[in-house]
Amino acid sequence: MRRIWHLIALLFTLTLVACGPASAPDTTALRVGIEDQPKTLDPRFATDVYGMRIASQLLFSTLVRHGDDLRIVPDLAERWETPDPTTYLFYLRDHVTFHDNVALTAEDVAFTFKHLMDPATQSPFGPTFRDQIVAVEVVSPLVVRFRLQQPTAAFLTSIIVPILPQHLLAGKEASEFPSHLVGSGPFRFVSQTSQAITLAAYPGYYKGAPSLKGIVFAIIKDNNTRFLKARKGEIDLLVNALPPERINDFQKPPLSHSYTVIEGPGISYNYLAFNFQDKLAANPLVRQAVAMAVNVDEIITHRLAGHAAPATGLLSPVNWFYDAGVTRPEHDPAKARALLSQAGYHDPDGEGPEPAITLELKTSNNSEAVNIARILQAQLAQAGIRLNIKSFEWGTFYGDIQKGNFQLTMMRWVGATEPDFYYDLFHSSQFPPVGRNRGRYSNQDMDQLLAAGRVTLEPDKRKGIYSQVQKLAASDLPYISLWHLNTVSIVNNRVQGYQQHPMASFFSFRHITLAP
Repeated sequence: MRRIWHLIALLFTLTLVACGPASAPDTTALRVGIEDQPKTLDPRFATDVYGMRIASQLLFSTLVRHGDDLRIVPDLAERWETPDPTTYLFYLRDHVTFHDNVALTAEDVAFTFKHLMDPATQSPFGPTFRDQIVAVEVVSPLVVRFRLQQPTAAFLTSIIVPILPQHLLAGKEASEFPSHLVGSGPFRFVSQTSQAITLAAYPGYYKGAPSLKGIVFAIIKDNNTRFLKARKGEIDLLVNALPPERINDFQKPPLSHSYTVIEGPGISYNYLAFNFQDKLAANPLVRQAVAMAVNVDEIITHRLAGHAAPATGLLSPVNWFYDAGVTRPEHDPAKARALLSQAGYHDPDGEGPEPAITLELKTSNNSEAVNIARILQAQLAQAGIRLNIKSFEWGTFYGDIQKGNFQLTMMRWVGATEPDFYYDLFHSSQFPPVGRNRGRYSNQDMDQLLAAGRVTLEPDKRKGIYSQVQKLAASDLPYISLWHLNTVSIVNNRVQGYQQHPMASFFSFRHITLAP
């Protein structure tokens, strides 16, 4: 059986090679355009967006995954039980096999987590599991038990990691796995180059064989090149892989005759963050003034071409924990000036060129970030706030943010689904390098709420706690919420069966068929 799979993979690869750069692009596989090369597809180390999506959603399987409303649903585990607050029992599906036709059992699940927890593996997921898990025990071939240090409400989210094949990894060095990425997902690994990643369908997938013969991820870093290849019909699918101003081109003839644009709420979150160790930024009236000076709707309309929605906090409206009652500060430059005056910062010349205060905004030198920063600069000037923009290459910029060397910064969180992430952002114990409370925000009430949210297992009670968290964050303004970018898929009309997910996930790829 293993030799048969190798032969299938070889034939599929030869078909793709035969097309070659000078030939017409392969049309027997789904052609997906992506912006960058994943750093690795090894699921133990993949942390970038494309590495994680390809590894955990296509090549490998996980015990559980996110549903459409971002709540946890079964995957490899048919169901689970919690006999007590620190014990989880997972009941696995029967007849699941890896791509080499070896059965996947509870032994593989236990091995996966022990392997990731082992400091010698050096997996970035290891510290989380070492903090949470006391033991992982095989109860039977299809039942595995997790014993936790304490009740952990975010546990199910944290274990969304690919299950590894024990028979290929046990006793081997961490560097030996990438040469044969054998998972249990709907597609199997064929090849990877700097230009493309090629996958073939795995007929033995436990939820049914994919309808596709295979997938080719075309790695196209330049936005214009990616757009032109799609326009020429060389790309079947782009998921959040075009700049906003290019999306509208596919909604008008002639491209609208060949492509469909699917757009819905997304979960990426853009925000401004204050440094609470800075005198100006720590002043609540100053923070409120800045928030009132920002015109989010203007930026969404004119810079993002309408492909975003104003945010009231970290969580997107598609998230079950989202509180629709939380509001954002109204845009009112005159009230912003009044707040600054109330704080003791009087505008010396009214609406003249002299500001009431001067703030420094640090951002990356990404062109889109700089352009948005300039719009913010003009908006804040109307409220008597001079905004000096300092842009740096990513490494320097990120280093300064981690050190707290900033007054105000603009950043984005991608993929925030679990409300426990608020703990990492706003709990006073999470200043870098421990956590990601980069603004050094500290509030005793927030600390108590976030600590309670971590150990409250009853969903409705937990939702109530995070409702209070969202309201307090909107009041205190450690962040000024800007927008959630919409999830946008550009779909060639020959693609049938694609279903968009709020996380821009690849789960539905196995259902896709290609029209002749």
